[in-house]
Amino acid sequence: MDYLAKIKDDHDPLVPDLKFDYSKLDLYLDLRKRKKDEVLKDTSSIETCSRYICEGFIGLFYDTEKGPVLSEIFQATDVAFDFQSYLKGEKSQNYVKCLSDVVYYELTKKSEMTLIQNHPEFAKLGLAINHRLLKRLDLRSRIKAKGISKGYKRFLEYMPGIELHLSQAKIASYFSCSERTVREVQHALNSGK
Repeated sequence: MDYLAKIKDDHDPLVPDLKFDYSKLDLYLDLRKRKKDEVLKDTSSIETCSRYICEGFIGLFYDTEKGPVLSEIFQATDVAFDFQSYLKGEKSQNYVKCLSDVVYYELTKKSEMTLIQNHPEFAKLGLAINHRLLKRLDLRSRIKAKGISKGYKRFLEYMPGIELHLSQAKIASYFSCSERTVREVQHALNSGK
């Protein structure tokens, strides 16, 4: 699959007047393929890159005494990274893990700076990508805030196929509820209630 063409198709509408040669991105991006449950960034490291997801789902987690908490889910066309560690340049309690098999482009901070220096027009696209990411995070936050009873159906619509990759425990941690509540909501949804 031509993933650079996919990026172009995804990003062109964000800044319609931008004339950017996406083939130049190949010099700055690294295409990666990872398997479900692989940790991409752990708590002992500093986040040094962002990941544009071409296929699959990635999760942002943190650990508690009760176990891991899935705090954010990223899907195709999202940019996934540990925001806190990336922005501060410090370790955080968050880790980034594949929720499914994933294909993504990795852009290191250093490569991003070089890209913007060599192709300043990319800065405009970068701002548009960040703006879209913030809108998506806000929408997902509002879905989560509804709670699982009111938000689960919308969650599944917004992230098609995610239910195939998440255990009831991960769904429960994402919606801050019990696994029993997850089962009840799933059963009600499946039986058409």
